[in-house]
Amino acid sequence: MRFLRKLSWLFGTYLLPRHIATAKTENGILSFDSKDRTLGRALNIDREFESIMMKRTVALLIDKGFIQQSKNNTVMDVGGYIGMSSIGFLNFGLFSKALIFEPNPNSFSLIKRNIKQNHLSNKISAFNLALSNESSNLLMELSHKNFGDHRIRQEGEVEKGHYKEENRKVISVNSISLDELIEGNNKICIDDVSMVWMDIQGHEGKFLQGAYGFLSKQKIPVVMEFWPYGLLRSGTTKVEFLLIIKKLFTHFYIVDKESPELKGISQVEVLFDESAKTASGGYNLAFVNTN
Repeated sequence: MRFLRKLSWLFGTYLLPRHIATAKTENGILSFDSKDRTLGRALNIDREFESIMMKRTVALLIDKGFIQQSKNNTVMDVGGYIGMSSIGFLNFGLFSKALIFEPNPNSFSLIKRNIKQNHLSNKISAFNLALSNESSNLLMELSHKNFGDHRIRQEGEVEKGHYKEENRKVISVNSISLDELIEGNNKICIDDVSMVWMDIQGHEGKFLQGAYGFLSKQKIPVVMEFWPYGLLRSGTTKVEFLLIIKKLFTHFYIVDKESPELKGISQVEVLFDESAKTASGGYNLAFVNTN
């Protein structure tokens, strides 16, 4: 079956003129760009996205008391790409509502399409914004291969990168800090947000700086892709990242593993040094606060 799906992806999707492809996946009915050779290909062939890790992570956080079960629980999806995580969370029955933030206009148009075709318009609110540490116009560099790897580019001279990022096309996107957005927008409801799910390709440190007020008050878990190569290229130093993490959280889990163990926040530095040895090194971590 998988082999046939590979053939179908190659000849029935990727090699055709560029178009919006749609697949029925475990996460939901998802439309994506036919030229996305990484996440689009995976959705078409595997027919799911991180579903096992999503279910396992939420079950762990509920079991350990970091998420309180409620009919109105909301997940905040930072870097939503095409909405497959938020839509999956709702279709799996893990959350009842979602807030999605995605700065790329093409991805955002797919989010709106996917929300509608999964009949979730009254449960998901989407924002065409980057959540960062300030309100600004930022440059986003576009990957030609992995459309989930579009990244906010750090200011100043762009150094050569492992993935030849210096040659990427760039566009301008709008950013705002979460704290500023909450303060100035009475229409956004964050009272029921019980978890942040984040994958913003290294910009996570900037998000945490701009969400310090919200996260220090709410003390909800933040699940994020931990990728030191991306963090460093985003302009966040190791010292800056460790400082904000230690201010906001006391412990973390490595949720890639089947039976995650609670680790003290100081151990993040060891993971950072270990993962920074290669461009692809990293984990998915759930940061929590036991205070």
